[in-house]
Amino acid sequence: MTRLLREHPSIEVELDGDGRLVAIRWNGQREPVEVCNAWRVAESWWREPIERDYCKVVGARWLALVYLDRIDGTWHLERLYD
Repeated sequence: MTRLLREHPSIEVELDGDGRLVAIRWNGQREPVEVCNAWRVAESWWREPIERDYCKVVGARWLALVYLDRIDGTWHLERLYD
């Protein structure tokens, strides 16, 4: 089962020295993660543009889809997988 989060809450992330995502923090919990898959989305440039770097991450407790909003520089949680 998957849980799509409507509001895409902001999260904190930790990056290693090479800029790779190594942990996320959400709801007061820190989760070391490994990136399984990553891709970039850039669309709607003619109206309200979307530019995001997506990562599917796995940790001891979570499998999640997170993204970096490249326009405002914030990280968000989009989806949790059970």
